[in-house]
Amino acid sequence: MEKKKLLEVKDLKVSFFTPSGEVKAVGGISYDLNYGEVMGIVGESGSGKSVEAYSIMGLLQSPGKVTGGTVLFEGENILDYDKKKMIDFRGNRASMIFQNPMTSLNPVYTVGNQLIEALTAHQKISREDAKKKAMEMLELVGINSVEKRMKQYPHEFSGGMRQRVMIAMGLICSPKLLIADEPTTALDVTIQAQILELMKDLQKKTDMAIIFITHNLGVVAEICDKVSVMYAGHIVEQGSVDEIFYNPNIHIPLDYFVLCLELMQNLMSV
Repeated sequence: MEKKKLLEVKDLKVSFFTPSGEVKAVGGISYDLNYGEVMGIVGESGSGKSVEAYSIMGLLQSPGKVTGGTVLFEGENILDYDKKKMIDFRGNRASMIFQNPMTSLNPVYTVGNQLIEALTAHQKISREDAKKKAMEMLELVGINSVEKRMKQYPHEFSGGMRQRVMIAMGLICSPKLLIADEPTTALDVTIQAQILELMKDLQKKTDMAIIFITHNLGVVAEICDKVSVMYAGHIVEQGSVDEIFYNPNIHIPLDYFVLCLELMQNLMSV
């Protein structure tokens, strides 16, 4: 039985408009993601991985701007959403885990308050029920002594524990899509393995779709169903994990070849 599509990105283009001119960060990428599927987006730093994720979530900051394409979520183009509808989408239907949990969590509020706020901001729920749900989520991500932990501040948690809190915050509204932007990069190898195992387990329990952004192919092999490889703002290869690892077939866009030739000519003329 064929799975239904949750997300369809079609010819997405993103540019940054600087005083020196337009910088094309994402040059027309397309991919599909089904319900309950895990896709890895891999590529070197600066290839456009995070920019396209921020564009989907409506978090792209000036001078960045989506210049073309569509992003269909359950058939609706979310790029057409107004501010209010995008806030609702970002909380209830899709969520994002960022690379550095210390800068993503507010240092002056307790972890419990931040989890409760994330839930009450997007759902009609009493503060007491929100507190119970927050404690359940902390237990779900493997944090013990939740009564005590709810009253603590982010600096009282280790790096791995803070990342678990961020995962709990991302999942607390039961989203259909979770975007994880290099969530294990700042962690040591042992904690990385624990977080990956946790995400695999939670994905099976909740059947949510995940976009896992990373430059680590080992992580992709561990957690993903399919992969999109980005380079210089383009997707140069796409397929299942087995296809990418054992039968690679990279397609470099023509405009990238033209750019390389121009750079070589400029270097030769110096």
